Amino acid sequence: MYSSSTDADRESFVWMVKNAVVPRPIAWVSTVDAAGRPNLAPFSYFAPLVMDPPTVVFSVTGRTDTLANIEETSQFAITIAVAGQEELVAATAAAVAADVDEAAQVGLAWEPGLRIAAPHPAGGGPSLECELVEIRAFRGSNLVFGEVLGVAVDDALLRTDGRLDQDVYHPVGRLGGATFTRVETWSRHPIPPADELLGASAQE
Repeated sequence: MYSSSTDADRESFVWMVKNAVVPRPIAWVSTVDAAGRPNLAPFSYFAPLVMDPPTVVFSVTGRTDTLANIEETSQFAITIAVAGQEELVAATAAAVAADVDEAAQVGLAWEPGLRIAAPHPAGGGPSLECELVEIRAFRGSNLVFGEVLGVAVDDALLRTDGRLDQDVYHPVGRLGGATFTRVETWSRHPIPPADELLGASAQE
């Protein structure tokens, strides 16, 4: 049996936990500062929290431009990166000065926000336009909670009924270290009615 000590090798223990919980969706967070200068950075500690009103959270470690901008403006957009953007995601994680436009540095264009002042990078997946709900200091990090006010999405990713087309939309996920994965295949498994499930159990 394999076990990992929390004391003998703390770095390996933390690495194991982080890389066991995969794939993690990436929050490609775009913000603007008080002067309107845009910023883009990826965060893989990210999740939806509440269905309605739609609410998301991502974790920020340390003082970052993203966190400072959200504190100033109370708005941010989360764009889901798609297949082919893995290197761009990694490049925008580089630590650069606050006045550097990370999107421009890697060749990404900006699309203006529809409901918020913060733009989002063009060519990606859906962009969740968020209003800050709360920033909560938690165990050495900051949890940023946002309510999704609207979603900007390329029509090319939609079915005729307006929903995301899973055969076209291929989001990127984070694995261990500098590795990524793509959602290329999917399968459908509807939840069975309770009476059908109970009936099947009774026959076994």
